[in-house]
Amino acid sequence: MSDEKNYGIETYAPPRPDLGARTASQLEKATITHVEHTGPVDRNDPAALHDDTLMIGERGEKLTSFVIALSFVAAVSGFCFGYDTGVISAALVSIKDDFGHILADQEKEWISTATSCGALIGALMSGSLADKIGRKWVLAIGDVWFTLGAIIICASFSVPQMIVGRAVLGFGVGTAAAIAPLYIAECAPTRFRGALVTIQSLAITGGQFVSYCIGIPLTGHDGWRIQFAIGIVPALIQAAAIHFMPESPRYDLLQGKREAALATIERSYRGMSEDYIAVKFAALEEVVGLSAEFTRQNNLKARLRLLITEGKYRKPAITALGIGIFQQLCGFNSLMYYAATIFSMAGFDNPTAVGLIVSGTNWFFTFVAMFLLDRVGKRRILLSTYPGMIAGLALASVAFWKMTGETGHRLIEGAVYPQQWSNMMLGMMVVFIAFYATGSGNITWTVGEVFPLEMRGIGSSVLAGGVWAANILISATFLTLMNAIGPTPTFGLYAGICFAGLIFIFFCYPEPSGLSLEEIQIIYNYGFGVAKSREIRREHELRRQARQDAPMGITASGSDDQLGKV
Repeated sequence: MSDEKNYGIETYAPPRPDLGARTASQLEKATITHVEHTGPVDRNDPAALHDDTLMIGERGEKLTSFVIALSFVAAVSGFCFGYDTGVISAALVSIKDDFGHILADQEKEWISTATSCGALIGALMSGSLADKIGRKWVLAIGDVWFTLGAIIICASFSVPQMIVGRAVLGFGVGTAAAIAPLYIAECAPTRFRGALVTIQSLAITGGQFVSYCIGIPLTGHDGWRIQFAIGIVPALIQAAAIHFMPESPRYDLLQGKREAALATIERSYRGMSEDYIAVKFAALEEVVGLSAEFTRQNNLKARLRLLITEGKYRKPAITALGIGIFQQLCGFNSLMYYAATIFSMAGFDNPTAVGLIVSGTNWFFTFVAMFLLDRVGKRRILLSTYPGMIAGLALASVAFWKMTGETGHRLIEGAVYPQQWSNMMLGMMVVFIAFYATGSGNITWTVGEVFPLEMRGIGSSVLAGGVWAANILISATFLTLMNAIGPTPTFGLYAGICFAGLIFIFFCYPEPSGLSLEEIQIIYNYGFGVAKSREIRREHELRRQARQDAPMGITASGSDDQLGKV
């Protein structure tokens, strides 16, 4: 590269230790120094000046058309994920006797659970694969699974065949869940990272909503085959578009492709000053260099062991798995998979259309979450929405108790239930889903950001694996629980799980909003980082106010232009 293309990177890069001496303990020392910095910036301190440029510039980052396009292309994986998990709700009702008999509840559970089993395998495989061949190409492999699974299902004439097809679809779902948010987060500017990763959640819930819409008219003989065939279209679109997308700059640097990484950074931060891009790239290059050395020194088995034994890796893993598992065990996916079945048993005339209310609520409040996450803060949103989820589930269980009083507190197909209690049950489910979609439903897919870079691929894989293991538990037991103990205890159990999740979040989930990925790496050196995250955010705010109070035109580096024209 020419000197001009270097943007003076050598000037801004902090001092580097010799590569041969780099160890895992040096990673935290090489991350952005402003995590530990307090007080006024010393212009004669290159590290502090480097740090100050980053802090100011991050608040002036601009959302470029390139980043938006990249996020939407990656989020097609989320749409396929949502469509192929949501379509089963209408399909289970419309299959009827197309396999030669009416599906038993156990067969419905097997068909629904098969996708979660496949997703578990896909998630566990995709993390290490993403570190080997790149994030975007793993998404392309996911498109192959989506297409192949849909073809197998459309050609199915028995329950075992459909289970196999659903499991293959699950490979794609697990891949999308693990890698799409990781790819978006690694390419997104810090200021917009939360909102852009939420596009993945928006695509998931949008896919679920579309699957319900398509399922309403396709309730006739073999209509479910058409529903699954339609899911092939977005997978093929993404498989074609992914060829025009760049690789994550972090992955490019891990592969030694410095020019490609810088080119992606330039496109992501278009409109920012050359100095800011130089500092941003230098900070990233430093951490990635140490991460690469760490990976060379630790194979997959060693990294898994470190994930369990080393506190700075174990604590983020506990946070991520806790958030993901509680998201699944709260019972939302029981509604997503079996909404039409529940509403059919509850006596609604068009259960798929009623299920559209559930899916539509989920999609709408995902839009709401997109505008709230980075403004309000993810931790604060979770602590605010979990009580609403608990209330919705608890009141739904009360409605079930009242409406099933004459049927032994069981939902029985063909029974007539009091309309007021049926409507209250539906209304409380809508309340639960509104709070769920605003908080837990979206934030879970961003929580992979708590892992340090050297563990981010395998960490995201472990997170997605835990999520899908919990999903298997829910999808494989819901109808069995409903038949064994009834709807009131079932939904009461989900409310109790949500309460446990609220306690976990209070103690174990630090606020990541407004922190760079490199800053998040540091906070777990201080317990679960809840207090440290609050301290860093407070420091950011104090320094911002100090600059606002400073005389016009005077900044830490002496030039507004150098700091990204903030």
